[in-house]
Amino acid sequence: MPPPLPHTVKVEWPPLIAQQTLSYTDSCGLPGIIPVGRQVVDALREASSRTFTTVLYNEETDHTVTPNHTIKLDVRDWAFTLDKDALYDRAPAILRMTATARIYDETGALLRETEFKVNRMERLRLERASRNCDYIIDPFIQDTAVELASKLFLDTRIAFGDQPPSSPITQDDMSGESSGGSSVESSHGTAPSASPALRFKAMLLDENNNLVLEGGEHVRVRIDVVNTGSKTVHHASASITGTPSIMGQFPTTTLTIPPLQPGQTKFLEFVATLPPTNMPQQAEIHVSVTESEGFTAPSQILSLTIHPAGTSTDNRESIPPRP
Repeated sequence: MPPPLPHTVKVEWPPLIAQQTLSYTDSCGLPGIIPVGRQVVDALREASSRTFTTVLYNEETDHTVTPNHTIKLDVRDWAFTLDKDALYDRAPAILRMTATARIYDETGALLRETEFKVNRMERLRLERASRNCDYIIDPFIQDTAVELASKLFLDTRIAFGDQPPSSPITQDDMSGESSGGSSVESSHGTAPSASPALRFKAMLLDENNNLVLEGGEHVRVRIDVVNTGSKTVHHASASITGTPSIMGQFPTTTLTIPPLQPGQTKFLEFVATLPPTNMPQQAEIHVSVTESEGFTAPSQILSLTIHPAGTSTDNRESIPPRP
């Protein structure tokens, strides 16, 4: 993350946001409640504290400091769907949120108003418990809340005249590592024509989420791309290259990125089946994002180890630890 901006701001959101919940039905047909509002508030606090040197929240007061700006946030249009009847090993889930951020100066004049939308999709697996009914939902909700907060305060940085970060957005920056995701390493060397707008995060997800990549297992390379610029990016693509034995398993190695409005995030997935092996094999997948004008976001590298099928789930060296 870039250093906090030297401003004192007050961040306000409706108190009822923290009490917001979403309802769903688990695989046994029993109702469940998701405390999504609490995770959104936690993400907003974390993102704002990383954005400004001094932050006051809602009714907090500090007579020793005077905010020079006020940011009012409103989150609405919550929607959660879970297709527990889908014919997959994990149930597809979608969480949508819409938020508005308004920035005021110390006189109360409105300086900027921006609307953000998050539309996140994941496949949720069941907890390994005796009931076998509950889905592992908390990481998915947390990832969505962090994505929303990141968008809000990235736009706030731009509104305050700060330049978007030039380094790639990693899992630590986004605080949204999905279960089973591999760590990301930035490539050494700088592209001569760096993209002024696009940043991305790459993750490697294994099929059964046991953190061991095995021959014959389905894997996904997930890429979250965000437009940090002030203009819509209409033409861009994501590509993967790397170890030939791995690349040959992907039906395609280039995907078109839908148009991205300022502050908007899209995700793409490359899907493949790992080749069978009799002994552990090291491999790399290089991920890049390019605009039609030739600008390229800093590439990222996914390092992985492919184990023979049936490797014990206690062996977790295939997923490098997070730094």
